[in-house]
Amino acid sequence: MHVVWAHDHTFYFNETGKFYSGGKLPYAVWERYLGVFDSMTVACRGQRTSADADMKGKTLSSGPNVDFLVLPSLSNPVNKLTKRGIVEHSLREAIAKADAVIARMPSELGAEAIRVARSLGKPFAVEMVACAWDGLWNYGNAQGKLYAPFSLWKTRSLVKRAPYGIYVTEKFLQKRYPLSAQGVEGSCSNVEIPAVSPDVLDRRLKRIAAGKGTWNPDRPFRIGMIGSLNGKTKGIDTALRAFARVQWEELPSFEFHILGDGSADRWRSLAEKLGIGSLVKFCGVLTSGSAVFEWLDELDLYVQPSFQEGLPRATIEAMSRACPVLGSTAGGIPELIGAEWLHKPGGYKQFAEHLGLAIGNTAWMKEQAELNFHTAQKYTKAKLDQQRRAFWESFRDYAATFANGAEAGATANNGGQVYVKNDNAKGAEAL
Repeated sequence: MHVVWAHDHTFYFNETGKFYSGGKLPYAVWERYLGVFDSMTVACRGQRTSADADMKGKTLSSGPNVDFLVLPSLSNPVNKLTKRGIVEHSLREAIAKADAVIARMPSELGAEAIRVARSLGKPFAVEMVACAWDGLWNYGNAQGKLYAPFSLWKTRSLVKRAPYGIYVTEKFLQKRYPLSAQGVEGSCSNVEIPAVSPDVLDRRLKRIAAGKGTWNPDRPFRIGMIGSLNGKTKGIDTALRAFARVQWEELPSFEFHILGDGSADRWRSLAEKLGIGSLVKFCGVLTSGSAVFEWLDELDLYVQPSFQEGLPRATIEAMSRACPVLGSTAGGIPELIGAEWLHKPGGYKQFAEHLGLAIGNTAWMKEQAELNFHTAQKYTKAKLDQQRRAFWESFRDYAATFANGAEAGATANNGGQVYVKNDNAKGAEAL
């Protein structure tokens, strides 16, 4: 069985035909689907690079039984008018040959894939990984705020029509974007962590104990967060303003480390303006996996002051390393962290109060380290693989009822062929 998977994610590719992701969608993600389906076409956005381009921080997404259909972006008003016909035509060709569609939402390409699937009578499922409203309203510009109500309505309408839907949260997204009463619902985080040794917790507790009731005078208290530096959705602004407000003369010396892609210029400028420029460290990007875990092991406190989230991967990874965590109430974060340690998105004053209570408080840190470490065990790969596989097997069986009588082999894999669709056939660098 062949499926088309659609989302706005931008992949990087070159003349070798290999596709790379900025860490979120390596080939290992496709293996989740390929354990149930035979092959898949990934409908996405793309950026052409040179063969010798630096791929540091990116992971290989290409692999057996996966093709890529690169489409123009529909994330701005001009492209919605000029490129939508190209996208619809390309998706129609791909979906007509497929047995089913999986639309990761919210996304413009996912929404188009659902519309085409419905027009062709093809079965489809949705993966809800974030909130359309939160992402656009908090993106940081007027255009996003204007489009947010329509995107919320559109996404709700499409999800309501889905026969199958799987959510990364347990409650938040289900409440905001419900399926119909007849829809088959699943809940499984798209975040998965490797099995973690109890030694991780033991090392964390020893690190906390070294604080001796206040903090170790031999090194600064290290606070960190992971998130893109592009846009405002990760709440870097909130974090910097909160740190500037804390009465540090009454607390241990500290450093704030940020791991993420994008330009640090605007945030470095804000930190300088707030008088904490020397305390903020921008760490660039690291390849997901052991390098990130080692970075997290050097933190004393992890923060996630986001305006928009599904169920944040970085927070769960930090918890798996037994990090104490403070965060906002955005998305599924309240499903991970106690309400007394959450602030309203943008609420830097409340966040500053929480920082003042948490930093150097070894009793609280020990309690949170143990609690977070055990909570994170719900998200190990073995447990999530079982839940996810059961859902996709059910969808596959449902989709198979539509395939009776279809021509055998019509959706065979195309041997890794790369499809690039745009209006002038000059390649994906124009998308």
